[in-house]
Order: sequence, then structure tokens, then C-alpha cells
Amino acid sequence: MSDTSTHSVSKGFTATLESVADRISLIAAYLAAACIVALTGLILAEIFVALLARFIPSMPSGIGIGWEYSAYLMGGAFLLGSGMTLRAGQQIRVELLLRAKDGRYARVMEILSALLGSAITVYLAVTLIQFTWRTYVSGEVSQDSFTPLWIPQVALSVGAIVLALQMVVRTILSLTHSPLDRPELGAATQIEG
Repeated sequence: MSDTSTHSVSKGFTATLESVADRISLIAAYLAAACIVALTGLILAEIFVALLARFIPSMPSGIGIGWEYSAYLMGGAFLLGSGMTLRAGQQIRVELLLRAKDGRYARVMEILSALLGSAITVYLAVTLIQFTWRTYVSGEVSQDSFTPLWIPQVALSVGAIVLALQMVVRTILSLTHSPLDRPELGAATQIEG
């Protein structure tokens, strides 16, 4: 196999991996948006119940599972949306080192940060998967709502997997000197456009 065909195969593999990661991240981002919508609905319901409780003395002043489910939804939204946020380049970054020496070391810093990020996010994903599996096997439930705890933990695990996948893709793109971000995938870009 010649160098040209080897390069084409690796470019094709990278493009396919990038496309698959972007599609998975987009689905996870929609799930994150659903979590935010559900969280908003839960908060509005909590406010409505508290308002009714002022006029109906026998009515509880809140929804018993409100805080618990709010935490589940917020965690799910955060992790499920993180992969697309990374891919769109909308994550919070400290760019002081990237701009040092007129950006001469930017690619090296990108590679190092992507490698470190990949190691951390893969570890996070594996740990959350193991944690979720142990919770499922043991049958643990919430003390307040008796919700099986593996259900909200699955959202966290899936979000961590998506983020780890995007970090690994970012590492590969850094090493191949390919563009790292796709700003057109960002929610802010869609709203502004």
C-alpha cells in the first residue's frame, strides 16, 4: 500500500469516526434539551403547587420529589449536552497558553489537552458505567420516591460516554492537524443565525 492510499484510508476512517461521534452527540444534545424542558416543567409545577397551598390549607406546599428529580435532570442535561458543546467549540477554555508566543505552541497544547481530556473522560465514563451497573444489580432505590437509582445514572453514564467519544475524536483530529471545532453545531450559532 502506498503512502497516498494509507493517508486516504486514515482520512476516511477519521471522517467516519468524526461523523458518527457528531451524530451521537446531536442525539445526546436533544436528550439534554428534553431534560431542560422537563426540569423547567417540574419547577413551574413546584411553583404552582406552592401558590395553591397558600389558598388551600390541606394542600402540600411542594412536590415531594421536586428536588430529587431536579438534580437528576440537571445532571443529565449537563453531561448529555457536554459532547456537542465540546464539538461546537463552546466549552469554557483558558486560552492564555494557546496564544503564547503568537500561537506557536497552540497545536502542541491542543494535543496535550486532548490527550489529558481523553484520559479523564474515558476514566469518568468507565467509572460511571461500573457505578450504574452496581446500582442496577443491587436494586438500590431513592429513599424519597423509590425510583430505581440506575435510571438517572444511565443518563449520566451515556453523557460521559458521549463526552469521552468526542474527546478521543478531538485527540485524533489534533494529531492529524484537522480542524477541531464545528461552530455551526452550536446552539448559540443556531440562535444567532
